[in-house]
Amino acid sequence: MIKILQTENGAFMINNELSKHAVLSHWIKENIENNTFKIGEKIPSENELASRFMISRQTVRQAIGTLVAEGILVREHGSGTYVRLPGPKVSAEKTMRIGVITTYLDDYVFPGIIHGIEEILTNNGYTLSLGITHNKPADEENCLVQILQSGVDGLIVEGTKSALPNPNERFYEQIEEKRIPIVFINGYYRGYNGSCILLDDVKAGEMLTNILIENGHSLIGGIFKSDDQQGIGRYEGLLKSVKKNNLSVNDDSIIWYTTEDFNYFFEGRMDKIILDRLNGMTGVVCYNDLAAAALVRLLKRNGKAVPEDLSVVSVDNSFLAKQMVCNLTSIVYPAKKIGRKAAQLLLQHINHSKKPEQVILEPYMKIRDSVKKLI
Repeated sequence: MIKILQTENGAFMINNELSKHAVLSHWIKENIENNTFKIGEKIPSENELASRFMISRQTVRQAIGTLVAEGILVREHGSGTYVRLPGPKVSAEKTMRIGVITTYLDDYVFPGIIHGIEEILTNNGYTLSLGITHNKPADEENCLVQILQSGVDGLIVEGTKSALPNPNERFYEQIEEKRIPIVFINGYYRGYNGSCILLDDVKAGEMLTNILIENGHSLIGGIFKSDDQQGIGRYEGLLKSVKKNNLSVNDDSIIWYTTEDFNYFFEGRMDKIILDRLNGMTGVVCYNDLAAAALVRLLKRNGKAVPEDLSVVSVDNSFLAKQMVCNLTSIVYPAKKIGRKAAQLLLQHINHSKKPEQVILEPYMKIRDSVKKLI
């Protein structure tokens, strides 16, 4: 019989007929089963366990090694030991389910992406398990755990905060070990060498800047999202265009925001700061139509208009670009095409184990009336 006794000082003492490392292994398993140690979380360190149970670190190491061999725990060098992501439910056949994880679902460009994915997968007999992250790594972790526990044959993922280090890297490593194919859309994490479907964001930023320069603008600012790969690429495109045209960038006129900053930046309290940062600029390249629409509203409540006082260009060609009074010039985001291509590529991996492929889509621009001609 296994007995773990707690002493007055809070330490645990093992009192049983089994080996000490076997008892510790059992205790760790129990804490995983009762959700004290959650999937993906780090368990106490070897030193802490040795102190708590009054046993040697060698015994602790042996207990952990047993659970690592069983696939219950995973060691990460320099970081610690984590509860391993469980594999999909065992089945002799395919699950005929695909996990789809995106940052948002029912607004902006996302319905088009989902419809494109669904069209291809449904025609091939698959169903979708959807997960929404709201661009939060913790939500992405929950999505990965839930979808994989239900069992899937593959994943289509829009990475969360793809410009930043990925806190869920260990989950993706385990998914790779289980040979579950993944296709990323819109961006991918640093070090990822698998398949992805992307708009050429650098070229998109370059094209938007070019249209401003062609219309006589030389003082060009920007509003970009800093925590997603697309924002970095579009800013790089602005720099390329400016350099090719022998112009310079005023760093103060490049405004960066994160997902969490967006509402705070554009709800009104930051109006003066943003206007001061853009003072003297005649044109602005925006990360997407959401940012452009927020800028247009900011200008309007401060007595300014597009394009009379400031020319504005953007990416996505969403309903915002078409419905805004200024008729926004915007790069077309081929949402349904990206969804379809992602699904087609994933099915190729599932059925034929095709080598990883990066598909970069060529951007094209819808020109409207948001750019004032200065020459």
